[in-house]
Amino acid sequence: MLENARLLAGSTWVFPGLTASGWREGCLIDTGPVEEVYEGTPIEQVVITHGHADHFSRAAALRRAGARVIAAREEVALIENPEVNIRGMFSWAKPSDEMVTRLFQGEGCAIDGYIDGWRGPGIEPVPLAGHTLGHTGFLTCDGVLFTGDALYVRPMWGQHPLPYAIDVGLALTSLRLLGTLSPDWLVPAHGEIVPGDEVGAEIAHHIGRIESTCALVLGILSEPRTTEAVIAQVSASLGVVENAAQYWLSVTTVKGYLAYLLERGEAEFYVESHAGWWRAI
Repeated sequence: MLENARLLAGSTWVFPGLTASGWREGCLIDTGPVEEVYEGTPIEQVVITHGHADHFSRAAALRRAGARVIAAREEVALIENPEVNIRGMFSWAKPSDEMVTRLFQGEGCAIDGYIDGWRGPGIEPVPLAGHTLGHTGFLTCDGVLFTGDALYVRPMWGQHPLPYAIDVGLALTSLRLLGTLSPDWLVPAHGEIVPGDEVGAEIAHHIGRIESTCALVLGILSEPRTTEAVIAQVSASLGVVENAAQYWLSVTTVKGYLAYLLERGEAEFYVESHAGWWRAI
């Protein structure tokens, strides 16, 4: 028995916490920040959903203890060097500490193998890009689906009304893929475990929130707005917490929505007076 985990189905266990992690037959799915949680647990492999530090917090320590660490190719640079994430959010300049969310800060970890060449003990990878480019979920043969940050369950929206996403179109595609899987249990990285008969409603809610945010942005663009003005109005309208770290998360996500609307032909971008402007078409 795993002392700090909950047996969810078959041989699939869940470690609750700030970032939920899973375990099946020696394979850990993600790792939260508290190393002691895994004491006494046999861990031969660690598979990581994506390269944000709250999902690989203890990976380096577990690797030093003998585990192999596996991730998608697109996530390797972020995991091995978390500074890449931080610099990328700030257009590659160096931000001050107060501008960086702690979720992106952590010890880097070398990667021993890639998801695309990996087969786990009754665990199948599921590509769920959007939150990051190589974001990956994991479905166990016991019917348990670990979704990382691809799905925000309803209680989380009160805390995070603008979930981080670098590609809104890919996020929608991933949510629709989730809708085809029919797991018995869905384990989000943050929030409560979802029984199978409630999964469809959670997916529909997330898709609906993305669509309503698209409509919000288009409404704002009924008159030409600078990029900065769009970020401010979206954040204020959704009730996003106002601080430096959250601001930079919002910058990336709102730009993701603007790029999505541009790709769909519903908005256009132009430069005037040395500022970037957007308007609905």
